Amino acid sequence: MRGGGLTDDAVAALHQELFDARVLEPLEMGGHDERAWADCDLASFAENRLGDGTDPRGIDETGRAWWRSRATTEPEYLPHRRDYERCCWILDGDERAGTIALASSTLGGLNMRIASLYVYPTFRGRGLGRDALRKVAERLEERDLGLRLNTNWTWQRTVRGYLRMGMWIRMWKRDLEFRFRVSDPAPIVAIEGAQASLSVPSNGHLVTLLAARREGDRLILEERDDAGVGRLEELAWDAWGTLALELAMRGWPLVRSQKDWEACHYSDGGAPESLAHRIPAWEAWDRAHGWKVETPRIAGLDYPTWSELEERWRRDQQALTSKT
Repeated sequence: MRGGGLTDDAVAALHQELFDARVLEPLEMGGHDERAWADCDLASFAENRLGDGTDPRGIDETGRAWWRSRATTEPEYLPHRRDYERCCWILDGDERAGTIALASSTLGGLNMRIASLYVYPTFRGRGLGRDALRKVAERLEERDLGLRLNTNWTWQRTVRGYLRMGMWIRMWKRDLEFRFRVSDPAPIVAIEGAQASLSVPSNGHLVTLLAARREGDRLILEERDDAGVGRLEELAWDAWGTLALELAMRGWPLVRSQKDWEACHYSDGGAPESLAHRIPAWEAWDRAHGWKVETPRIAGLDYPTWSELEERWRRDQQALTSKT
């Protein structure tokens, strides 16, 4: 049985453990430090949406204004206004290597939300961001909790990094939501030709939770009934979304049938058809804003523009209204 969430005081104590261990350093609000931290958030948008990998430590107000106008759609939300999370520096020894934000509350849930993960270009290639996440996850594991974080489908490098780290997909209400827990086995995805599977190690052998094959533009899934009970049974649900994302990253079809496609129109996770509904909309939104979209083409999917999607939604709403 999984435990409940932490009190806010217990969350603050967890933060302090990470500060004392020199894994993270709390951000001091106001002045240059706060501005430098916020610039990392802007840099993340600029890099992933515009392909601009400029180091934010060298940005001036002109460059900052350009990033805001081109890479964001909402007003900048400075750290001192983020009452719901603790903004921190990722440390490499005594040097600040990047940024991360830890939730100030678990809201009674089993996962702590992580945001604003960014590593300066000169510190990349050494796994500092991954190590910081793991060390946070280790502290959470001691409290019978895990972590969760979101990223965008079009931020392919980030998506690949989280999958390589062994994260599971939790859902995709607005973006891809990953979760990670140290005690959970990492999903092992095997894809060969037209066959695919997701397995986990258990008691010295691999247990296949979900298998798939492709036939043209059609996906066929086979849910295994030998996944066991307890945590493996819980992971069998996460296997659906995780395998769907792994297949999407390789351009596999995601639709099993027209019936499954229609049934998943408003779903936020699980079935591959649900992800298939989301991907064209995510990409259309980014293209409408002139942002970088370098993603695999999903077999069998239609890719309308954002304007075409809006027109479809308008017609659907009119049809729904006329029935009431």
